[in-house]
Amino acid sequence: MKRAAVITDVSSLGNCSGSTDIAVLSAMGFECCIIPTAVLSAQTGFNDSFMCSFYNSFDSMIDSLQKISPKTDAVLVGFMSGKRQTERVLSYVGRFVGTDTLIVTDPITGDNGRRFPFVSADMLSDIRLISEHSDIITPNLTEFCLLTETDYSMILSAGDNMKYSLIADRCSSFFDKGVRTVIVTGIELSDNSLSNLCVRKNGFTVCKIKRHGGSYSGTGDLFTAIVCGSVMQGLSEDEAVSKAAGFIEKVLCENADNIYDRNYGIPYQKYLGLLTE
Repeated sequence: MKRAAVITDVSSLGNCSGSTDIAVLSAMGFECCIIPTAVLSAQTGFNDSFMCSFYNSFDSMIDSLQKISPKTDAVLVGFMSGKRQTERVLSYVGRFVGTDTLIVTDPITGDNGRRFPFVSADMLSDIRLISEHSDIITPNLTEFCLLTETDYSMILSAGDNMKYSLIADRCSSFFDKGVRTVIVTGIELSDNSLSNLCVRKNGFTVCKIKRHGGSYSGTGDLFTAIVCGSVMQGLSEDEAVSKAAGFIEKVLCENADNIYDRNYGIPYQKYLGLLTE
């Protein structure tokens, strides 16, 4: 059985992060080894969420896993809670650069044009380096702009086709570092639909979906987990993006009207069987 080491948080409440990675990758036929960066009572969108960061035990957990069973087919990097952690993740990911281990990073740094308060400039620099060490990265538009030092408002105000060209042009720095594919998610279009832009060195493809409801917590985690699992199954990045976007669209199409609080995420669990098809 193929194994993915997943570096992210575990939230007790909210369909996101580690619980989503375990559910998705397990449904797709892989062993999901969570390396927790933090444990939360509820994802951070909820008021009064309690978080316990795993700073001191992070290295020990990685070292123990490497000694017990060093084989890793994929590394998926998600939420990190501080600079001390990003430094350690950067060192860990560096062990797999140049090997046949797939490295997928969701550079969780911001949303809606703003950097998250807990992401310092030094932490952002580390996440940029982790992204450059990856095979595939899945930033949303805000995160892409933060990583490439691009004016978010300039991209947002451009026409649909111009958005794609501007984003693709700014991916060259990643390709120069060895990144294979940059997948920019949730790009808002003029007709109120959304698109995911899959950019490679030789061009890009667009996967467009209808908008159902608003914005929901955890969809980025869900998208990245499905992309990672799909590529592990042997699908191309374009096929992986189509599978992930189609899955999320189906869940929202059938459930968006009944989601009363975006912080709980989307109820994807009863659809997991679709990922085995």
